[in-house]
Amino acid sequence: MRRFTTACTVLALGASLLVGGLAPGAAAAAAPGAVTALRAPTPPSSVPDLDAPGPARTVEFPPDGRVRSSPGHVSIQAPEYTRIVRVDPWCSGMSCPVSIASDGSSAGFSLQSNNWVWSRPFRVDVVATDDAPMAGGRFTGTLTLEGVVVEWTVNITEGTPGAFGGYVSNVPGGGGARVRFVDPDLNAAAAGFMDKDVITSVDGRPVTSAASLNAALADKRAGTAVPVGITRNGTQMTLQYRVDE
Repeated sequence: MRRFTTACTVLALGASLLVGGLAPGAAAAAAPGAVTALRAPTPPSSVPDLDAPGPARTVEFPPDGRVRSSPGHVSIQAPEYTRIVRVDPWCSGMSCPVSIASDGSSAGFSLQSNNWVWSRPFRVDVVATDDAPMAGGRFTGTLTLEGVVVEWTVNITEGTPGAFGGYVSNVPGGGGARVRFVDPDLNAAAAGFMDKDVITSVDGRPVTSAASLNAALADKRAGTAVPVGITRNGTQMTLQYRVDE
């Protein structure tokens, strides 16, 4: 059997066990229905670094090698400021339906076989959410199997405060921030900002001046997508803006 750090699957114990053989990848020979002593699963050995925003990273939960005689269920709770985007139990020879909450905060899957062994890792892909603290930090989630809870941890990297990709000036009377120039090479141009637009809100937060716009964007991580309310030629509209550095 490959070491647990390689990519593997959860294997159903099939007819080969009935004749005293091994199911492919099984940790050891076992009679049908036999159950080894309970051992707590091992937490993942690596702590992935997550950028917010940024790509998903994979966390692998090493197997405990225990042969089980009845179906099981795995529940996974994502660390704070993260979202589960994919779960791979790597099943073979049995049904393992996976469900993920709409907000990615939790997930679970069932192992629907009467004889199976957790001989290979479960894999969970997770991303950091855009509202992660600017300072980043280390956050912990859980995996629960048969009442045994295993903690898993991710590290969210420090963020870069956002800024507007151009120049703005104050609108008299606290009416917002007027766009004077948009850098054609930055995200502000890609979002559709134009000269003379008046920015009135960022992610629902009112903008009354150039300073308040800068403060609102500085609270967002660069690269985060936010709705920005503007007035253009007397018409109100919303632009989706991936905040510049």
